[in-house]
Amino acid sequence: MRIQRAQIEKARRRAAGLDLTRLADTSKDKTPQDLAPADAQENRRDLLARTFGDTRQTELVFERLIAGNELQPVNYLPHGIVAGRPVCRLTLTEPHGWATGFLIAPGVLLTNNHVFPSAQSARSAMAEFDLELDVFDRLKTPVAFGLNPDRLFLTSTVLDYSVVAVEERSANGASLDGFGYLPLIASTGKAIEGEWLTIIQHPAGQPKQLCIRENQLLKRMDDVLWYSTDTLPGTSGAPVYNNTWQVVALHHSGVPDTKNGVMQTVDARDFDPGRDDESAVKWIANEGIRVSRLVEDLKRARPNEPMLEPVFNMTPERAQSIIDGYARAVIGQGAVAASPIASVVATTLSGSKPAMGPRSITITLDIDDDGRVAVRQQDGATESFVDRQERESSTAPAARPPEYNVPFDLNYGAGGARKGYDPVFLGPNFSVPLPDLGSLKSEATQLLGQKGKYVLDYRGYSLVMHAKRKLAIYTAANVNGGSRFKLGRPHDEWRYDPRIDRSAQIGDYYYAKNQFDRGHLTRYEDMEYGASVTDALQSAADTLHFTNCSMQHAKFNQTKALWQGLEQHVLEQSVKANTFAAQVLTGPVLDPGDPVWERFKDVQYPLRFWKIAVAVTSAQQLFAAGFILDQSDVVDRYGIEAAVEVPFSEFKTYQVPIEEIERLTGLTFPAGKSQALQNFDPLKSGSSARSTLSRRPRTTESASGETLPGYVTLSTRDDIVLG
Repeated sequence: MRIQRAQIEKARRRAAGLDLTRLADTSKDKTPQDLAPADAQENRRDLLARTFGDTRQTELVFERLIAGNELQPVNYLPHGIVAGRPVCRLTLTEPHGWATGFLIAPGVLLTNNHVFPSAQSARSAMAEFDLELDVFDRLKTPVAFGLNPDRLFLTSTVLDYSVVAVEERSANGASLDGFGYLPLIASTGKAIEGEWLTIIQHPAGQPKQLCIRENQLLKRMDDVLWYSTDTLPGTSGAPVYNNTWQVVALHHSGVPDTKNGVMQTVDARDFDPGRDDESAVKWIANEGIRVSRLVEDLKRARPNEPMLEPVFNMTPERAQSIIDGYARAVIGQGAVAASPIASVVATTLSGSKPAMGPRSITITLDIDDDGRVAVRQQDGATESFVDRQERESSTAPAARPPEYNVPFDLNYGAGGARKGYDPVFLGPNFSVPLPDLGSLKSEATQLLGQKGKYVLDYRGYSLVMHAKRKLAIYTAANVNGGSRFKLGRPHDEWRYDPRIDRSAQIGDYYYAKNQFDRGHLTRYEDMEYGASVTDALQSAADTLHFTNCSMQHAKFNQTKALWQGLEQHVLEQSVKANTFAAQVLTGPVLDPGDPVWERFKDVQYPLRFWKIAVAVTSAQQLFAAGFILDQSDVVDRYGIEAAVEVPFSEFKTYQVPIEEIERLTGLTFPAGKSQALQNFDPLKSGSSARSTLSRRPRTTESASGETLPGYVTLSTRDDIVLG
C-alpha cells in the first residue's frame, strides 16, 4: 500500500504542540504508577476486578502492572498465542498490497478505512489466517477466506475503521469459527499511561509477528492512544493489546518526525512522495483508535445489527469467559486435552491393519470460541467429540442431532423467529393473555427507541423487566410437551438482550465468587420443542438471556426437583385431550424488603419465586394452579459466599391461590376476554393470607412457624390440589 497521507496528517495535527520524542524518552524509565493519574489507576483496577472476579488475582496483576514489572508469569506466552489466532493478513488487489485485520465477532472482521474505503475494495480481498511460523520454525499453511461486504460493511473515515463480514468457510472447507475472535470491551480502564502494549501484526505482508516490550502507552486522547510500538507498512488494521491481552486500540497510523513542516525519512532527508513509500518515514510514535470510541460509533451507525451483537453487549466478564474457553481449546487444556485427542486418534486407527512402527495421521479440528471442538470430516461437515462418542455408544440418545452446535439466532428484529408468547396457544377458546402490569407499568423497563413498549419477545416466551431491580417482573411461556425433544445440553452461553440497555440487566459480574446460580425463570428444558431438532435447540438457547434468570442459591437451583416438575404434573392433566400443552407464567417475588449481597449493595436478590401453570383438562375446561418456592432457609443456613458441600434437598414449596400471587406481585392474571385466571384455580374458595410485606418477608408462615391459611404445603406432586 502507498502511504496514507490523509491519516498521517490527522495524526500529525493531533500531536501538534506535543514533543512525543521527548515524552517517549522521559517515559522509558517510569512506571504507570509514576505516569498515570490516580483516577485512571483506580479505573484500571476496577476493570481488572470485573475481568477476573477474584480479588487476589486482581491485586496481583494490578500491582505488577502499575509497578512496571518486567517479570511475567510464564502463561503470558500461551495467552499471546490465543490472542493471535483471530489476527490475519489481508491481501489486497486494488491496489495490490497487504494489511492486517482481526475478527471481533463470529464472521466479522475489523481493519482500517484506508485499507477498505468501500465495499468494492473489500470484495476482491482475502483474509489469510495461520500465516505464521510453528514451534519448529516451519511456515504453517495459511487458510484463506473471502470477504462478503454485501452481508455487512461499515466504514468511517473519521475514526479510520472498516467492518466487513467474512465467509464462513474457506475454499478448502475450513471453518472460520476455528479462529475465534477478539472481544471488544467498550468500558474504559483497559490501559493507562506507562503500561506496556503489544501489537500482533503482518508487517510488510510477512508472517505474523509481535514486539513484546519497549511498547509503552505514552498518552491517551478522547479518540486515540499514542504509543511507542515498532511497526512497519502492513501493520494497518492490527489489534493493540494491553498487558493482559485485551484489545485497547485499532492501529491505524504513525506520527512522523517533521522538519519545517515536512516529514523526514530515516536517513535524515525530506520525504519525497514521488519516490518514497511508508517504510522510508521516520516515525516518532504510533497512533491507534480507542476501542471504546469504535464500539460507540458502531452502535450509533448500526444499533440493531445482529452480527455486531457480541460487540455491543460485551463485558469484561463475558470477554474473559470467551477467551478462557477458547484458550482451553487452543492450548490443550480442557476441550483439547490429551484424552479427547487420544480418543480421536484411537478411533481413526481402529479397525486398520496393525502398524510395524510409529504411524502418522492428519486430523483437522474446528474450535469454537467457547472451547468446543469438532473433528472435520472429509466432506467438510463437523462432528463434535461428544457427538461422536454418543453416536458410537449403544446408550446414546436416539434423538441426538447430528448438527448439535446450532448457531445462535442473532435476529432480534421484526420478521424474525422471536414471536414471543402466544395467548391462544391452548386453543382459541382458552385464551391466557399476558399478565396485566397495572401500576407496575411505571416501574417496567422500556425497549430502546420504543416508547411505551415493555414486552421482550423470545422463541416461545415473553417477559417484562423491572427497571430498578433489573430482573424480570414475569416470564410467560408456551410449553408443548407433545413435541419436546430430549436433547443433551451444550455449553451455556448467557447473553445480554440488545433491545434494552445493558445497564438494565444483571450480567455475569454478579454471579462470580458466590453461591448464586443463574436460575432460569422460563426453563431451558421447557423450550426444547419445535418442528425440528434445530428449532428445539435454538428455542432452548434463547432462554440463555440475562433477562430470563435470577439469583438462586446453588443448593436451591440445582436440587429443586419438586418445583421443576410442577408444570409437568399439571400438563399431564391434558393427556386425554391429546393436547399436552401448557401456559407457564413464572417470576421472582420482588419484595421491597429483599436483602442485598455485601459486594453489590445496589442489587436486591429475591427470596421467593412464583409459578402459575395453566392447561386444558380432558373435560375441555381451563385449569390453573399457582405455586410459591422459598429459598430463605437455604440462604440463611448456607450463606452466599461460602462453598457448601453438605446436601440439602428440603425446600418450602407451596400451592397458593392465584389471588395470593397477585397480591405478592402486583400483577393481575386475566383469562379469555373478560375473565380472571383465578376463577379456574381449585384454591379459589380458600382464604389467602392478607399479611403485609415485611422487610424480611415470611408471608408463607405465621409468627409461630405454621403455614398461613390458604397455603398448601407440598412434599410430593401428589399433594397438589387439582380440583
